[in-house]
Amino acid sequence: WHYNGNLGNVSSQLRQDVVLPDVVGGTEAPEVTKLLDMNGKLVCGDALGGLRIFEWVTGSGEPNNNHPRSISRRQCATMQFGGCSIACIEQVEGQLMAVSVEPGQDSRTLISATSLPVTRRRGVYIVDTEQVTIKAVLDAHTDTVRCMCTLPDGGMLTAGGKMDATVRVWDSLVDKIKADYDNVVDEEARVMTEARIMKQPGYVFDLKVLPDSNGSGVYAVA
Repeated sequence: WHYNGNLGNVSSQLRQDVVLPDVVGGTEAPEVTKLLDMNGKLVCGDALGGLRIFEWVTGSGEPNNNHPRSISRRQCATMQFGGCSIACIEQVEGQLMAVSVEPGQDSRTLISATSLPVTRRRGVYIVDTEQVTIKAVLDAHTDTVRCMCTLPDGGMLTAGGKMDATVRVWDSLVDKIKADYDNVVDEEARVMTEARIMKQPGYVFDLKVLPDSNGSGVYAVA
């Protein structure tokens, strides 16, 4: 749905725009499993392991009730983890995105999608959305990662499913990725397996960071 923010006349401001992916092997669109706002772009993860990135551009001129401002959609990138389903997505920093996958039930292929290699069936892949490459793979959980959260110090938290029931702390993740950044374009992405386990949480459904309102470097995790 497109919405221009004017609450005065909702019926004229909301209009449907169905975005169907091109799929080989059938016309039924895959289920969208996760959505992410990343630098003003919309990332759609689906049950085919697909990641489609869109941006919207408004037309010129002032809108009114009779002539709402036009909105055009542009698909920036399409990539696919074949044989998988997208379980969770989270922005790491800039164009870097963390993608958790799990084994999928649908083997169809997205047309024009860049195929990304699946080396860990329940891993978390750090993807450069501009280069459309995998920069690192996080592999420490025994079950699918269901939620993730970046930390102010450049680290990240990942939480496994019921069969894992741990929250892992990936210290200095951004720095480690940047240290290898120029080396993984033509080489296999680095696989990271060492991450601290938080003692208390166990199995969780979501993770959020709460910064100190006084501006210190201390933060809480909910």
